[in-house]
Amino acid sequence: MVSLVLSLAGLAVSTYLTIAHFTEGALLCAEGSVIDCGTVTSSEQSELFGIPVAVLGLAFFAFLTVACLPFAWRSEALHWARLVSVGVGVLFVVYLVAAEFLLIGKVCLWCTAVHVITLALAAVLVTGALRRSNL
Repeated sequence: MVSLVLSLAGLAVSTYLTIAHFTEGALLCAEGSVIDCGTVTSSEQSELFGIPVAVLGLAFFAFLTVACLPFAWRSEALHWARLVSVGVGVLFVVYLVAAEFLLIGKVCLWCTAVHVITLALAAVLVTGALRRSNL
């Protein structure tokens, strides 16, 4: 249940970021010397092969929302898909945080929310997998 709530939270934030990207709307975000969502979300690193990172997040959390629904817990294939997905998600978070600090020099609080949700989701799913396998 926790994984479903986290997935829905990630889906909500990613939806907001995707809408802001395509409407070029200003994000509700305090701006300062380090915090600047607009700079981060309009940077070169905000797209991967021409696809907005927000859209990738939307797809990621949409998949995990479905994969964390009660019916999906019976599927061994979805069990592994959830784990692989969050593994890739964590690696992507590492890249994005490095990009924020090392390349852009600014931090987006909305992006940070997605990063924290992804890490929490990974922790919940990995812990659940370990319990499931009795390790």
